[in-house]
Amino acid sequence: MTANEFSVVKKDMNDGFATIRQEMATKDDLKHFATKDDLKLFATKVDLNDLRVELKDDIQKGTVEVLRAVDKIVTKFDKAEKDHAADKLLHDRHEKAIEILKQKVGV
Repeated sequence: MTANEFSVVKKDMNDGFATIRQEMATKDDLKHFATKDDLKLFATKVDLNDLRVELKDDIQKGTVEVLRAVDKIVTKFDKAEKDHAADKLLHDRHEKAIEILKQKVGV
């Protein structure tokens, strides 16, 4: 980029920034926007940080409660599945014993 091209770009940028500065609010404009009492209604960084910590704790507690509930469900399902498997195994043994008896008796 030549010095002349650089100067043109610099002038265009300065003109753009000048336009932005004209549209920006001044301190006097802000005085009409909010009073000190109005500013008390806005959250500070400390307030936002405290809120973030509270939300994080609540989410972690909620996650633990959800995991406990899921664990209860899975435990009940697992128990039912094991009971079903044991019943099926016992039923199969009885069926096999009945077949053996039928063969010996000749029915």
